[in-house]
This record gives sequence, structure tokens and C-alpha cells, in this order.
Amino acid sequence: MLGFGVIVVALVVALTYLPDGPAESANPAAPTVTTVATTDPAAISIAQKLHPLLDDEERFARKYLAVGDPMYARLRRETQRVSRAYLDSLQRRLPGRDERALLTQFRRTHESLAAALDAQSGGNAAFSDRLTDTMDVLHARVDQIIKVHQQARTTTTKTAVAKNGASSPRRYDVALGALLLGLAATAAFAYWMTRGITGPLSQLRRGTERIARGDYRPVHVNGSDEIGRLARAFNAMSARLQHVDKYKADMMQQISHELRTPLQAMHSAYYMLAEQIAGPLNERQRHLVTSIRDNIDAMSTFSNQFLDLAKIEAGVMEYNKQQVDLLSLLTPLINSARLAAAPKEITIGLAAQSVPAVNVDPAKFNTVVSNLLNNAVKFTPKGGNITVSLGPCGTGARVSVKDSGVGIDADDLPKLFTKFFQGKSASAADTKGTGVGLALVKAIVDGHGGKVYATSTIGVGSTFTVELPTPGARSLPHAPHPN
Repeated sequence: MLGFGVIVVALVVALTYLPDGPAESANPAAPTVTTVATTDPAAISIAQKLHPLLDDEERFARKYLAVGDPMYARLRRETQRVSRAYLDSLQRRLPGRDERALLTQFRRTHESLAAALDAQSGGNAAFSDRLTDTMDVLHARVDQIIKVHQQARTTTTKTAVAKNGASSPRRYDVALGALLLGLAATAAFAYWMTRGITGPLSQLRRGTERIARGDYRPVHVNGSDEIGRLARAFNAMSARLQHVDKYKADMMQQISHELRTPLQAMHSAYYMLAEQIAGPLNERQRHLVTSIRDNIDAMSTFSNQFLDLAKIEAGVMEYNKQQVDLLSLLTPLINSARLAAAPKEITIGLAAQSVPAVNVDPAKFNTVVSNLLNNAVKFTPKGGNITVSLGPCGTGARVSVKDSGVGIDADDLPKLFTKFFQGKSASAADTKGTGVGLALVKAIVDGHGGKVYATSTIGVGSTFTVELPTPGARSLPHAPHPN
């Protein structure tokens, strides 16, 4: 309201001092005002690209501080080098002194944080608070550079005015000065109001992104206005989500522990029956014992997978990564899958090429490939075939599992790796699952810095592909599943 009031006053003063009558208005010697906008769209675009780069730097730094894997330190430094290249380009495009000063402050803060991170050792989560606060400052400085560039790049020039009597030029000068003063005051007030609104909203946006990554620390926004109340409500929600997340992880561990004891007892009873220690069994009884064993194995698998998924979502899963020969890991998994596929007369083949070295957790990698092979066997009809391929890709090594099964509906492809999702193909194949296996596959592959996706054609088959980066390579983006 204050800004509009200033504009009204300026206009009233301008109209009061402007000459009356059409003759004076049409005077060729009247002043002409020309506004030249010099905002550089390329500079704004470069500055905006710094936000996702800063997010990547924070993500890699946080993972290195949590697990101590040197790969994340290398990824953070590579991302930092890209950010510096953008800063150099931006330096050449910012002509204003204020903009350059802000950019210099950004560089100093950015370099200081990089030096501090280089001095940290892996597994040191205590540095996390400083990392978050500094990243908030860097994001805010990027926004400030953009705003100053947009608002300060307009210049106003006025043509020379020839004399037209003793009072007319002075009237124009006074009127124009009053109008420009009102506009300048309004722009300053609008800038101040914008800063007061967009600053806290930017903090809330970054807080939301941190929650999506499992970081529930509160957002610090001062004030008792609507934004302050929104921030307090946001922090209350974040705290509640953190409590629910921790409760869920604790509950999953408790459930898994409680399930393992009776499952072990059932396994022991099965062994005694299968070995006929308690007495001989007839053919019907042996069939029933086999059914008991299969269901015990299914319950045990579901319990372990669900617990692993809960650990990953809670951020407490540990990875024991090492350089391994992927072919040596794949071979026993394929041999085991062939035994499971034999009753359906399904052929499983292997096509292997030389691949670069990758760092993986062997046990976690086995879980990924076993789940993909089990799904392929489950959804491939009798007499079908499955092909496992190992080969290089642009960033490292690729493992694909291709089947001649029922296929997956195009609408289901984007949801395949969602927890508890059951696609239409499960009903078509009269096969039921838990909806946990593929969600666990994606979570483990993400934890290795790789990506997983699926392609499929109804009635022809499906291909699930896992790509793992070589040490030092940038983590692969989790792109939408290709059709």
C-alpha cells in the first residue's frame, strides 16, 4: 500500500507541474525519455544453473561424511569444478559493481566450504550442520545476484531540451524528477518487500528438498507474520515425519527379529520331517513338506527384503564396496536361477563382454540380480528364454536381464520400482508378489550411484537394465523410465 501511495503522490505532482494545453504538449522541444533494458538472459540462466550444482555438491558431501566412501569426495570435487566454470562465465557477464561484489562473496564462501570439506575425514557427520548452513547462504547469494542483475540493469537517458521560455523546462524537470523519485522509492520498497518474502520461502523450499533426502533438521525463519507461522508449522511437520520415520525403522527391525525366531523353528521342523528323522513319509506327505519349505523361504525372503528397504529409507544401510569381477558374481546367480527355471523348461543364457572395474557391495549386488532373475522366471511362460547380458556403458558397466515373458503395460512402467506396486502383468500371469523386490533393487542401485530402468512390450517380454558407474564417475541421474 505504501508503494502505491508514493506512485499516486508522484503522479499528482507531475500533473500539477506539466504545461497545460495542446500547444505546449506538442512542443517539439519537450523532453523525451528513453528506457534501455540491458538485462542479460544468458547471465540469469547461468546463475540459475548453480542451484542444482550446489544441491549435488551438498548431496555428495553429505554421503561422504556419512559413509566415508572416497568416491563421493571425488564426485563432489568434480561437481565443484563445474560450478567454478559457471562462476567464471558469470563473472564475464556481470558488468555492475554490486553484482560483482556479490559474486566475489559467493566465491569466497564456496571456496572456504570446499577447503573445509577437503579437510574432513569420512564418517564425520558432525560437520553436517555447518554444511547445511553454508549451502543455505550460497543458495541465497545466487538468488540475490539474479535479483540485483534484473533490477539494476535498467538505465534511463534523457535527451537535451531546447529552451522554450523561462518556466516550461523547469516544470518538466520538476515533474519528471518527482515521477522518477516516486518510481525509485516504489522499486526500493518492492525490492525490500520481495526480499522479506522470497528469502524465507527459499529457505522453506530448500528445507523441503532436504526432507525428501531424509534430512529432517528444522528451518530457521524469524518473524511472527504468516511466513513465520508457516515455518513453525513446517518444522513441526518435519519433526513429526522424523519421529514416524524412526518409529517405522524400529518397528521393521522388531518385526524382522520376531519373525526370524519362529521361521528358524519351522526350518528345523522341516529338516526333521524331510530327513524322516521323526518317521517315514509317504509321497503325499513329502509333497506337503516341500510346500511348507517353499512358503517358509518366501516369508524369510520377504522379511529380509522389507527390513533392508526400511534400513535404506532410514539412511542406516551400510555398504561394503570393493572392486570385484562382475562376471564371477553373475555366474553362480545364473546357475541358481537355472535350477529354479528347470520345472518350467526355461532356458537362461549369458552374453558377457569385458567391462571396466566398478565398486560394488557383492552381497547387495547379488540381491539386485537375484530379484531380477526371480521376476524373469516368474513372469516367463513355460518353454521361454531369459538372457543375462554384461557389457560396458558410457559411465561404467551394464547388466541386463531380458525375458520372453508376458510384458509390462506402458502405464505401469513409471511405477514399477514403487514400494508395494503390483502391475497389470501380475494378474495376467496369475502370479502374486509382495511389491518389495523391485523397490529394493532401485534403492540398492541408487546407493551405488547407478540407475535402473525397464523397457517392455506386451506379449513379447521385458528387459531390466542396471548401470553402475566406475570409481570417480559422476553419479547417474535417475531419469524417467524409457518407453
